[in-house]
Amino acid sequence: MKHEQAVKQMIQAIGGKDNVNNAWHCMTRLRFNLKDKEQIDYQALEKISGVVGTKYQSDQLQIVIGTTVADYYSTLAKLLDLEQQEVIETQKKGLVSLFMDTVSGVFGPLVPAIAGAGMIKGLTAGLVALNLISAESPTYIVINMLASGVFTFLPFFVAASAAKIFKTNQYLAIAIAATLQFPTMTEALASGDVSQFLVFGFLPVPVFNYAGTVIPIIFAVLCLSYIYRWVDKVLPEVLRTVFTPTLSLFLSGLLTLVVIGPIGIHLGNLLAGAVSWLFSISPVLAGVIVGAIRPIAILTGLHHAMTPIALQNFANQGYDMLMPMMFMANMAITGATAAMYTKVKSKEEKSVIISSAVSGLLGITEPALFGVLTRYKKAFLAATIGSSIASAFISFFGVRIYGYILSSIFSLPAYIGEYFIFAVLGIIIALGSSFAIAYFLVPKEQEDGETFTNELELTAITDGVYIPLEDVNDSVFSSKMVGDGFAMSSLSGEVFSPVSGKVSTIFPTKHAIGITADNGLEILIHMGIDTVSLNGDGFELFVREGQAVTPQTKLAHVDLQLLAEAQKDSSIIVVVTNMDKVARFSGEYDLEGSHRPGAPMEKVVLI
Repeated sequence: MKHEQAVKQMIQAIGGKDNVNNAWHCMTRLRFNLKDKEQIDYQALEKISGVVGTKYQSDQLQIVIGTTVADYYSTLAKLLDLEQQEVIETQKKGLVSLFMDTVSGVFGPLVPAIAGAGMIKGLTAGLVALNLISAESPTYIVINMLASGVFTFLPFFVAASAAKIFKTNQYLAIAIAATLQFPTMTEALASGDVSQFLVFGFLPVPVFNYAGTVIPIIFAVLCLSYIYRWVDKVLPEVLRTVFTPTLSLFLSGLLTLVVIGPIGIHLGNLLAGAVSWLFSISPVLAGVIVGAIRPIAILTGLHHAMTPIALQNFANQGYDMLMPMMFMANMAITGATAAMYTKVKSKEEKSVIISSAVSGLLGITEPALFGVLTRYKKAFLAATIGSSIASAFISFFGVRIYGYILSSIFSLPAYIGEYFIFAVLGIIIALGSSFAIAYFLVPKEQEDGETFTNELELTAITDGVYIPLEDVNDSVFSSKMVGDGFAMSSLSGEVFSPVSGKVSTIFPTKHAIGITADNGLEILIHMGIDTVSLNGDGFELFVREGQAVTPQTKLAHVDLQLLAEAQKDSSIIVVVTNMDKVARFSGEYDLEGSHRPGAPMEKVVLI
């Protein structure tokens, strides 16, 4: 099995096989529903080969892998024996979490089919727009069948995928999808003579076009999963083989036609209508909002929520204006990432940035987001601004797409036609603006041997009273054996960074954090004295290694009561450890009385 060792390490880091309710994947991420999230070892996860980053969002653990995620998942499925697991305990999840889990789980496996078909559909639409092929020609008709089949019968694909998520019979789920698109329904809709059928003379079955829809069948399969388990439970074992599928199909199918399907249609139209309403107010405003939301949505795993809306737009009006904005967001993320190449010093970091930027151009932005932009918050802001600017631009000119495609630079030919020039200009704006903004916002790292800036200000790391380092009740620190600095007695236990920089070290016992300042000074924050013996008890961390921090960043919380009960000194110590770069501490500030986090404490004059 591919990547078996890495997957085994993942399973161990998330609390073992017994802690997993369910697992699935999308284009770039393994997603887990866990019984106890407290068992997750994030540091261990991020050290595993192949793992780009991690995120816990909407009651699911997301492990970002990249485009090879399917290889990891196939191994994971075998090791976890996923086919034998029980259905997700959706009743314990909130509606938002359930919706996000479902959408991401359903559409992840479907992306190759709908993206491939969408690309063909977009390219043929471009060729027709350029008058290179006639829409009445046999060639176009055949190719259009190939491209449109997936979208016309999308409920079948969604049914099969949703059945896996809800752990119910796939073929019964497909049977319900077939019911929704049976010729009797489609012919009645086409004729316009029948608005509804009456079952048993009183149950109305409204006539709707379910082709290309996704929301009705998702909820229909969810309903099927409950009905199937209920029927299977109440029937005697001898009758289950025949009557469980019979009754499940009849009850869930009828409920879908009468209630779930119509509600799903109206809900889908409502979502699409809300987006259309936003465009009707101002296309530019719509672009700004969608463009700003998209990068953070990808980062948090919520971007799949836009997929049903885009698909509903294709079903209702034959085109969509959201997907071009998703394209712009990907290009903006790529541009901001590329700008970081000019800011970092190590060959390893430059290599990561190049590969992440190339991946972003190809439509996969998770490596750029998790591997680069989460470390440079100003660059992430630049990507967001660039995404908004470019999305507002293309929205103003009405750029649209006629089929679901990946937001990749190779998708550009699908825009050939009336809006092609604006799509190209949008890409240039997205790449250029995000690159320029990131370039000017993010300071450049200094090469080894470069001269440091002349001064660095150390700020208060908590709310409390200043303590001279020589008065600290620890000879190692008070003798300045480790380095020079200061200490504070905290009132709240909240600990903030004393400088802007990056977290370089987090001690396993959580009581100490190392930060490398932007100018290269190395700062140690030591929480309490002799607290290593507590083995992490009493310390809650809010940062991870590699994370960028500022004096406004909360690093940790110290349980002062626990330290007092353990008879530990709770002084929080700040020392500069590479004193060979320091000329002196200026000692120019008045340090009497209480101080708030961020208040100036010491000015370090550098060599």
